[in-house]
Amino acid sequence: MEATSHWDLSRFQAEDLYRMAITVEQGGFDFYDTVIEKTDNPRVKNELRYLRDEEGRHKAFFQKQLAGTGAAGEKTIDPALRKLLETEFLKPMEDLFASTKMDSNAEALRFGVVIEQKTVDFYSALKQAQSDAVFLEDLKVIIEEERKHKQKLNTILAY
Repeated sequence: MEATSHWDLSRFQAEDLYRMAITVEQGGFDFYDTVIEKTDNPRVKNELRYLRDEEGRHKAFFQKQLAGTGAAGEKTIDPALRKLLETEFLKPMEDLFASTKMDSNAEALRFGVVIEQKTVDFYSALKQAQSDAVFLEDLKVIIEEERKHKQKLNTILAY
């Protein structure tokens, strides 16, 4: 499914979209951090640390974008966007952390593949909703990195 048909982000303000992206990236960071703690394989830990640190860089990028809007940092996200965030990212992550699936690296990593694809879809939709050329170039880089995360997770699953 193409991202733009799934998520129409054009009606939201940039600062709301940046806040959502910050939350998504923090969720990715937390996800990788949790899987790192649960795995005994040093190679997997190392690969996941790299992915976790990239999520941290992405979060910093979106924080910088948000600061550039002059918006107050603590404002809440638009309710419709918050619902999308809850449904697509936060609730599935909460459910995973509460389940026994986190005890299995393979289950957790398969979940990671799904979340990385949702992130690519979200950022692809975000790209459609923005017009700033510099931001779009940076976003293109982040989308490609998220795609590589998905590939790396699939590679780790094949170990």
